[in-house]
Amino acid sequence: MSLLINIIPVIIVLVLLFRRHHMLVAGLAGGIVAVIIGGIGLSQISDIFIDGINNMLTITVPILYASAAVMVSKAGSIQSLVELSRRLLKGKISILAGIIVLIQGLATYTAGMGAGNTMVTAPLVAAAVGAIPEVIGAMAIISAVGFTVSPASTETVLTAESAGRDVVAHASAMLPYTIIFYLLAAGLAIYGVYRRGTLINKKAEEKDEFANQGNGTLLKTSIPFVALLAMVVAGSSLNSLIGINLFTPATSVIFTAILTVIFTPLSGNKTSEALVDGSRFILTTLFSVGIFLAFINLISELGTFEQIAALARQVPEMIVLPVAMILAFLIAIPSGAFTAGVLTLTLPTLSSLGLPSEAMGFVAIATGLGTQISPVQINVAALAEGFGLEIMDVIKTNFKFIVGMLVLIIIVAVIVV
Repeated sequence: MSLLINIIPVIIVLVLLFRRHHMLVAGLAGGIVAVIIGGIGLSQISDIFIDGINNMLTITVPILYASAAVMVSKAGSIQSLVELSRRLLKGKISILAGIIVLIQGLATYTAGMGAGNTMVTAPLVAAAVGAIPEVIGAMAIISAVGFTVSPASTETVLTAESAGRDVVAHASAMLPYTIIFYLLAAGLAIYGVYRRGTLINKKAEEKDEFANQGNGTLLKTSIPFVALLAMVVAGSSLNSLIGINLFTPATSVIFTAILTVIFTPLSGNKTSEALVDGSRFILTTLFSVGIFLAFINLISELGTFEQIAALARQVPEMIVLPVAMILAFLIAIPSGAFTAGVLTLTLPTLSSLGLPSEAMGFVAIATGLGTQISPVQINVAALAEGFGLEIMDVIKTNFKFIVGMLVLIIIVAVIVV
């Protein structure tokens, strides 16, 4: 009975969200009900509220990369690279979409996080093909898989520790499945572009501006974005190679700004203005997501998510894994800002049953997929900005692809574990 009562705020939030009410309206409604049910005091409410906003506004790397991506876009660097790629591939732009999705996956796997990379790669693929649903879904899928199996991520560390296995050994065990899921995501993007064509919303004169430029001019203008992409994807590898920590998020943005002044028409003043302007959307989004997260944290004070996760203990052992994956996926939808927090609720059950680390790895992937249809997931916000969409539009677009991928991964998990 306790769970039936405590889950009411979650249901209210989800119903309002899917009826396309603003996330803050949905969060407020659920938060008020949670306060009434749990008798939460005003001082505790205030602390939870401030912590929610603080947690989101301290996510600085996506802010930096978002600003840099907008800066190079305004300089024409992304568009120049797209035009060059279009000429090189002789119009086979679907291949470019697949390559960019794979770049996103490799960058996410290397860094252990997806949102910062999405800030850079999403505008590139959006400029190349537009807001094609399959491409957006592929970006979400490959990001979710990447950061939940990467040896550099908190999620993988938690998963390995729960199984009592070395992090590198666990990541290596998950690598074959990672490759398969990456190829499926890239294939989805290629299929989407092949089927729909490009859906670019540009002014004709903007197309002509880049189409009429020579390859040398396009190559020169594209240098800042290519450099930014290289530093995001291979920064840690370059640091290991040269022996010093030169390529950090901060230095990457500074180097990119300098290259923008040198190789594009933007002056130093215009480049600085573009960099500052680029932060506006992501900062506004993080602020609103932080408030929504505060309402979700009020609901979590009731123990709702722990109770949902505990349901996995009540089912027959042979279906524990698929049930745990589904529960982790569902919990991640309203509370997807922190995937690691969701895993701390679900992994103990599997650990107590002595399941292998691969089983827990599949639960981690399912959790990551759930976050990609969560309004509080920063990667969803990054996709929204990169493709010029609202967050709820991205969630609506992702839903069928994410659920389809979840079903596929559950089938794979049941077969191999």
